Amino acid sequence: MYKSAVLMFLEALTPVHVGTGREEALHVDLPVQRDEFGFPTMWASSLKGAIKANIMDNDLKKHLGSEPGELETRPSHISILDAKLLLIPARSLDNVWIYATTPHLLSYLKTYLDIYNDVENAKLRLDTSHIIQGVSKGIALSTKFSGRAFINETELDTIPDPDLLNRSGLSILLPKHIIEEITNHGLVILPDKDNKGLAIIRKSMVIQYRVKLKRAEKTVDTGPWSEEYVPIKTLFTSVALCRDTQDKKAQDLCNDFKNKLSNRSIYVGGKETIGRGLIKVYVYEGGTK
Repeated sequence: MYKSAVLMFLEALTPVHVGTGREEALHVDLPVQRDEFGFPTMWASSLKGAIKANIMDNDLKKHLGSEPGELETRPSHISILDAKLLLIPARSLDNVWIYATTPHLLSYLKTYLDIYNDVENAKLRLDTSHIIQGVSKGIALSTKFSGRAFINETELDTIPDPDLLNRSGLSILLPKHIIEEITNHGLVILPDKDNKGLAIIRKSMVIQYRVKLKRAEKTVDTGPWSEEYVPIKTLFTSVALCRDTQDKKAQDLCNDFKNKLSNRSIYVGGKETIGRGLIKVYVYEGGTK
């Protein structure tokens, strides 16, 4: 039974590719991981593997389960949930870019808050009632725009909601610098109706073409092939759950986890040699009541 929890936000500091392997019949050779609805995600197994690879504290690492190839199988006392997409930068005619999300993506955070609250006996809240009502007719809500707007080269109607962050509770939950980015660049809640939000968000993805050269001749050996990345400043959310061990209480274990990862930059996706895959982990440290 899990007795303590950590709410995390993960920000892409570089383009990030956490892939599924080569896929046939897709528009890109090496796509990123996606959830069952088609939104970019980071599966728990990939995120946990990256965290284990970046933690140097052996006492904490042993609580994340056995390593591949170990003869002795050790259970993990820390469970890490899939990192769900929350905010993604979208191109805008005003101020270069704006953070974009949808009611569906906000529902992921709401679910994770429910899990966190149940374990921590907390009362963190995300109010999306006015958001759902506002976008129900296919019109976006925005802290910046009023009337017609162009997001990722897509024209859509928007309703201004300058107090959206406070009314929803996002102003309390999100890292402070993300709030500052939203204040400067804005936030738009795209409608889920007719999958408009999903279609616009997919246009934020970065496609890079690569080749492998023959070292001696400096000619193409393999390629070109295409790789998909989520852009810089994309924000994901996840939860870590801790349980008691023989030598450590769940709360102490989660505190160790927070101390080792809070404000820490780690690599995910195996692209660090080409300057990709660097994310920063932010741990929710606010009050729980």
